[in-house]
Amino acid sequence: MKRFTRILTLSLAALAVFSLAACSDNSSSSESEATTTVTEGTVDEKEKENETTPKRDVNLSELHAINYDGNDFAGAWHITEREEGDTYNSFTYVFDGDSSAYLMMGSMGYISNYELNPDINQIATQMMFGINGKYTYEFSDDKNSVTLTDSKTKKKTTLEKYMSFSCIPLPEADAKIDNNIVGAWKDDSGGFLYFDDQGIMYETQKGLSFTFYNYSAEDGKINTKCFMPDETKASVEYSVDGDTLTYNGYKYEKAETSELV
Repeated sequence: MKRFTRILTLSLAALAVFSLAACSDNSSSSESEATTTVTEGTVDEKEKENETTPKRDVNLSELHAINYDGNDFAGAWHITEREEGDTYNSFTYVFDGDSSAYLMMGSMGYISNYELNPDINQIATQMMFGINGKYTYEFSDDKNSVTLTDSKTKKKTTLEKYMSFSCIPLPEADAKIDNNIVGAWKDDSGGFLYFDDQGIMYETQKGLSFTFYNYSAEDGKINTKCFMPDETKASVEYSVDGDTLTYNGYKYEKAETSELV
């Protein structure tokens, strides 16, 4: 818990600095748009690729997935207009289509929830910054933008939906993988780590926050890189003794990947 408190304090400081910086909408857009690459090849080439491509035992994209068949708010949004100022315009506001909401800053997310009352066109959110409180809402005809009116201040905020969104960084080709740490780990205070075999690490304190990292493990150190939204690097010592991982001085026990969800 001490470790998480320290991480949360640093993260909140980063959030505060970032919110005051008020980066442009262009930088926010670059974080949230994704491209799809189509590759061609023979059947033999594809079979060979499938044999050599590392496999994850959990689909990381499902951990905080958006159900686009859910309610009308399902998706990732950014603020385009806000009568109360542009301080929070560079965050990404994610609604999962059910009841979970995420305030995203690069590859870091803060977990909250939201509730809709479609009978009176009202949304209530509990995000840390930006969209927090009760609002009436009005969607555009194509549902790709929505205007929120604060129930207390009557100030308006307009959100626009991103066409695609991912907060998981791409694996790096030169990542060093230690098979001893691949898998899920948990501490005694609700914290989880997950290392896949492609160089992606996931860290969460359930119900509070999560972060996706690039990682590389070598010579007793795990080097990580995340985006908050700027690139942030760290290097911590680790060791494995049976089913116990010591990471940055804290103990984690082997866990089932199903516990991450």
